[in-house]
Amino acid sequence: MKLKHNTSWDAQAKWYDKIVGEEGSYYHKEVIVPKLLQKLGSIKNKKILDLGCGQGFFCRILSKKQAKVTGVDLSKNLIHLAKTYPTYDIQYFISSSENLSFLEENSFDFAISILSIGNIKNISQTFKEIYKILKNNGKFIFVIIHPCFRIPRQSQWLLDQNQKIQYRRIDRYLSEMEIPIITHPGKTKHSNSLDDQDYSIMFHRPLEKIVKELVNSAFLISDLEEWTSNKISHGKKAKAENRARKEIPLFLMIEAIKIKIDQPESS
Repeated sequence: MKLKHNTSWDAQAKWYDKIVGEEGSYYHKEVIVPKLLQKLGSIKNKKILDLGCGQGFFCRILSKKQAKVTGVDLSKNLIHLAKTYPTYDIQYFISSSENLSFLEENSFDFAISILSIGNIKNISQTFKEIYKILKNNGKFIFVIIHPCFRIPRQSQWLLDQNQKIQYRRIDRYLSEMEIPIITHPGKTKHSNSLDDQDYSIMFHRPLEKIVKELVNSAFLISDLEEWTSNKISHGKKAKAENRARKEIPLFLMIEAIKIKIDQPESS
């Protein structure tokens, strides 16, 4: 399904800012940020790019830990909102991830992306741009909705009443897809046309595609973690729901390292 829609979140900026706020949404604060900070370790004076930074919540967290932070996002409205918060000397830029030529090459210790790779159309060029701006042995760490189990419109929870087991049904996985995600659920217009709705686009890619694009960009994949939801259900279905939630991850974290291999001198 090919969609004609701007992949920036300009139309969703105010709605997103209300959800995320100063320090992130529920899953940001309860799952993603604690695990990312643990993985990053000491970041004092480290130069970090937050790609797809949105309204800057993670930039602010990193800056408070004395990192030197740069935030980049395609949405001018989200960057405007980021600048309304205390900036802590954070540099913000409005740009596509496909062109980071305004950033100094070989200068960043880390590039981080939280739930934004799935909204980027050209990850091939994006990964190449990130590779350029990282120092040798610099790390690219990104978190995405798990592509194997969480595919909008193509996956869902179902309950096996006989076995009392909740399971995940996957209808499509290997096909790359552009999937419209309706936002502003309380403002949905009474229309069947997507042109009359506020929506963003998620680009679903199988894990194989993501890994190959990293490898083709000369990254070495150094770590991979699957993170589950920490929510707990109560009631009649609680046992099945809680078991499934612990077994089927919500997020995927991939860490890749820029290791530049020196070419042998020609004889």
